[in-house]
Amino acid sequence: MKRSIRFVSLVLAVLLLLPVSMSAQAEKTSGVVRVLLTRLKVTDQVEISLDGSYTLNEIAFQRGSHLTVSCAKNELYVYYEGMSMKLGKQLTLVRHAVEDGQENGVRFNGSFELHPGDIRMTALNGTIRTVLHSPVEEYLLGVVPYEMSDSFPLEALKAQAVAARTYALKRTNSAKDYDVEDNTNDQAYYGVKAQNKNAARAVQETAGQCGFYKGSMADCYYSASNGGQTELASHVWGKENPGYLIMTDDPYDMQNPESVVRRARLPKELKSNDDLGALKEPILSALSELLESRGYDGDMEQIQVVGILDAETALPKYHDSPSQIMTLLRLFLKVQARKLVTSEPLADEEEISIFTVIDDEAPLPTATSAPSPIPGEKWTAPEVLPEPVLVTLDIFPLVEKALNLSINSGSNELITVKETAASFNLEARRFGHGVGMSQRGAQCMAGLYRWTYDQILRFYYPGMQLETVTYTASLAPKLDSRFLTTPGPAATPTPRPTVMPVNSTPGPEEYRVKVTNIGENSYLNMRAQPSTQSDVIRLLYYGQELIVTHEDGDWLTVRTDDLNGFVMKEFVNKAE
Repeated sequence: MKRSIRFVSLVLAVLLLLPVSMSAQAEKTSGVVRVLLTRLKVTDQVEISLDGSYTLNEIAFQRGSHLTVSCAKNELYVYYEGMSMKLGKQLTLVRHAVEDGQENGVRFNGSFELHPGDIRMTALNGTIRTVLHSPVEEYLLGVVPYEMSDSFPLEALKAQAVAARTYALKRTNSAKDYDVEDNTNDQAYYGVKAQNKNAARAVQETAGQCGFYKGSMADCYYSASNGGQTELASHVWGKENPGYLIMTDDPYDMQNPESVVRRARLPKELKSNDDLGALKEPILSALSELLESRGYDGDMEQIQVVGILDAETALPKYHDSPSQIMTLLRLFLKVQARKLVTSEPLADEEEISIFTVIDDEAPLPTATSAPSPIPGEKWTAPEVLPEPVLVTLDIFPLVEKALNLSINSGSNELITVKETAASFNLEARRFGHGVGMSQRGAQCMAGLYRWTYDQILRFYYPGMQLETVTYTASLAPKLDSRFLTTPGPAATPTPRPTVMPVNSTPGPEEYRVKVTNIGENSYLNMRAQPSTQSDVIRLLYYGQELIVTHEDGDWLTVRTDDLNGFVMKEFVNKAE
């Protein structure tokens, strides 16, 4: 009950101290985001399905047309219905307006996801560089459900939509030929799937809303999980810390059971040094030096760690803030070792004179003669040291790597120690850079505490204002349908093939599936091998039945009446 009261108090404090204003309108912008498409892994050829209304150099294409774009000798070629066009270094597929409710975009290489917008392709070093010019509201349909999940609470998705919109528009008009990449360098963009309805609603209900700070669009950074404390931009990128990106504790991220946590256990009582696991060698190495300096045997095989009396993290990585990133692990160990007593004196009869008497008849020593005995060492029986021995280990990268606590590529996890009756448990938290909004924190705020999206945003970006931008860009005018059917330079596209009949009966271990998880105007690649790099042996259209003969991970071995091949499992469902 006390914990709940603390959370409510924190909510009230946030609401009182961090107001967010909502103005009717802010600045005007084209609203078009140029997205560098890297996830397609396009090299020197790409298949394009025009599931919308497009023109290329004033050649109009009917919906459902298929183009092949190739790069040869660093120039682009387009192949369409037996016609080929050499277009030089660059081409642009221009999207035109369509009737409301119709799909209007392209699909690449038979993928299910729709990419709405103009397509700019450039020949670059023998490959095809592809940039999508997408209106930001459509672009967000391919971002929000992948940066979060479509299953997240609606208010969390709305907070994500505002943050992602602000992030993208802040970067428009770049001097480069693109504004953002479709990967974690900027924001994850996979294209649009119609089934992501919650994300689409979140985008629609926050349309145009962006974050502003002191009259300028904010940098709405966010990450999956901050581990319980937001991070400063200066720590991550060396940038100045704006007033709306602060370091503060985040109990909502900590409370979310879906926040990423990695754990390791150090037992208090040890039967052997092997119980130290991957820390055995660094701990014994440190003990060897310490014990030897105190007169004990430094041989690691003679040292036994009997138990761990205490464990703690220490030394913050940053001293300009209350950062919880610690760099040292301190272990107070109960150690058993043997101690040096004395050295054996030489025997009386072996006393050596400084004068040497030479006997001419005595034989000279040979090279194989045994050497004179050296003083021996005596040790006590192994005993437990009266005081704990402190061993300090670097968390990054030694402890983190040894105990498999690493979550990120950098050294920014928040690692804490929790004591139980039998062990000390290390926990590592933070997935991502930790600056700005935590997606797991937002999920908890919206789902458990019923916060609205503006309350979530004012917690993570205190002092930021929400304003609505106006977009100036518009689609190219709708194409006259009569023009599309009038003979001209563009060949009339061949009608889409119908599905193939599958009349054979499945065997005892076989079953039927149907291609359903693609757009009705798209197609699925049937490949020669279970790999996206394998040759396409046939295009399968929506509704096509197949017989599955074998399952292997993400791939199905399938057959029709006349063909065997492989398809990805995610694009089919069992036939009724």
